[in-house]
Amino acid sequence: MYALLDDKARPVYLGITTTDVDTRAYRHWTRRLDPQMERWNPRLTAWLRTLDRPPRATFICEAPYDQRHVVEAAAVLAYRQAGYPLPLNVRVGQAWPEDSRARIAEGMRRYRARQREVASA
Repeated sequence: MYALLDDKARPVYLGITTTDVDTRAYRHWTRRLDPQMERWNPRLTAWLRTLDRPPRATFICEAPYDQRHVVEAAAVLAYRQAGYPLPLNVRVGQAWPEDSRARIAEGMRRYRARQREVASA
């Protein structure tokens, strides 16, 4: 598990990786212009685009591979409770936060309603 740090050495993003943290931070930075990454996490991508070099990263802990998402989710929640808002983490572990799930659900309701209108026309 690792944290990407802002210019004041505060964690702004927590993630998991099977490589060393510096390599992972560099991979994040090299993909900052990738549209797929922007769809996956627009906040992280926007922040990376403001940087002129890869962000600083720090190792937090190791976790068993099969428990990696649970450990990541627990760490994100613990950091937030400790006063670090982690503005670039859009999900907690592999689960979307409640506001994002509500937004996605509303979009799906509108989509299905349009599909029903087209089918009945």
